[in-house]
Amino acid sequence: MAGTNTDLLKQLRQAILFQQINTIPELSRMLSASFPTVKKHVDILIAHGEIDEQMSESSNGGRPAKQYRYRADHTHGLALYLELDAIGFRIFDALGTVLSFGTEPVGADEPHVPALIRLIQRLLEENTRITFLSVGVAASVEDGKVFFAPDYPSLQQIDLKQTLESEFRLPVVVENDMNAAVVGFHEADQNRQQSLIYLYLGKNGPGSGILINGQLVRGSSHFAGEISVVPQYDKMTFGQAIAKRQTALDARTIDAISRLTATFAATLNPRLLIFNGEELTEHDLEQIRFKTTEYIPEAHIPLLIRSNWETDYLNGLTRIGLQLLTEQPLSANRRSSS
Repeated sequence: MAGTNTDLLKQLRQAILFQQINTIPELSRMLSASFPTVKKHVDILIAHGEIDEQMSESSNGGRPAKQYRYRADHTHGLALYLELDAIGFRIFDALGTVLSFGTEPVGADEPHVPALIRLIQRLLEENTRITFLSVGVAASVEDGKVFFAPDYPSLQQIDLKQTLESEFRLPVVVENDMNAAVVGFHEADQNRQQSLIYLYLGKNGPGSGILINGQLVRGSSHFAGEISVVPQYDKMTFGQAIAKRQTALDARTIDAISRLTATFAATLNPRLLIFNGEELTEHDLEQIRFKTTEYIPEAHIPLLIRSNWETDYLNGLTRIGLQLLTEQPLSANRRSSS
């Protein structure tokens, strides 16, 4: 569209959708753009069906202010995550509200990509309003390409983003599972802790998601968080140290996690260290904290808490998907229902 500032459109979408900034004066101040420029681009979003104009009640009896809110029914998104034997999914509206969810089994010898494509095709046929996809994988990812997936050999070196975008002609974002989980926890945390690390022991190997000062840490080669390879003992990595753990964590596993906690505290000094609540108990956390004091002073140990990993994971994929939505050109947010 002639005269449209696409960067300003993206910033407006994000301010209205994520920060609930909803008047022209507030948007103008936040984005350092003139009132007429902001109004023009808000009108474009209204005409495109993305936001609604509403009249608010004036607190001082003056003229009611116009407020702008993102329309939940503007479009739908699809989040999916890959496990060894299943693919989980969630369909959500443009505000992130969950509309439906489920899982699809994957055969023992079936490659994940064909199974993923088949599931997406079915869900798109059932819901023609889906216009963007977010996909989580238990692997290292750079720009949509999977490059370190020891437990998912069929995904190794697959450009999953390009594969899915070519197949469905929709925008796609692909993210590491723990990066998505730490983003999801951060979005739901009322206190908005700024330094978080999410630790997942995993069915097939551990991983972590790192968020420092509000920023997701991927590292220079997108390898940050691959804690399975962290050396801890003479000839044993963290992944090897916890590989034989039982349902009740044994002394070796407690010690390995405590050493890793000390490493995180000494290098990144996070406020919170979050664990999957299904993998350990509050008693386990007490043991980890006590053991960690053998390595570092207690004052520097992060707060150890449990959370619902699957919920955080899906919330993170939803948030990352909505971020992708805000970055799309106007014409990209439509899909034919035919």
